[in-house]
Amino acid sequence: MPIDLIIWDFDGVLVPISDDWAECDYPLTDGVREILTLPNLKHCIATNGTLEQTLEKVKLCGLTDIFNEQNIFTIDMAGVGKSSPDIFLLALQKMNEQPENTIVIDNSYTAMKGAIKAGCLPISFLDCEHYENSYWIKRLKNIGIKHIFCCMENVKKLIKINRELYIQNSAPKRFNKLI
Repeated sequence: MPIDLIIWDFDGVLVPISDDWAECDYPLTDGVREILTLPNLKHCIATNGTLEQTLEKVKLCGLTDIFNEQNIFTIDMAGVGKSSPDIFLLALQKMNEQPENTIVIDNSYTAMKGAIKAGCLPISFLDCEHYENSYWIKRLKNIGIKHIFCCMENVKKLIKINRELYIQNSAPKRFNKLI
């Protein structure tokens, strides 16, 4: 199935983790803008933060053209955190998508478990320190995470490969009769 929806984590994925949200022009994680502008993809955010906080962060990052109240899903809306599938299932319902067409990009071990329970394809996006830590990698692999990246370029490549394979596999098969 093709990837139609990306459910993003905010802190640590869309943007590097920071304690200073008063900064202007808060930078996106390298490579995020390129993924956000890929054609025919929907995007939403699933966060343990509040809607108000997340909308402010979206504004500071210059992402109001992509994210708004319609595609930001919070712990308050789901009633539980991302270790449960509920926030991802809520996002799927509101975005009118199926889990098999959805990837979840998050940096949290517990969110990966929730994404798996929701039936989505989990992508663990780690900072370099955790990516180089064999303990973290082993933990993620033990729960079935196959895609562990520290670079958004690799996420973009995975999406492109998925789309190319889908196109190849869905193309009509033509058989030429020999006369």
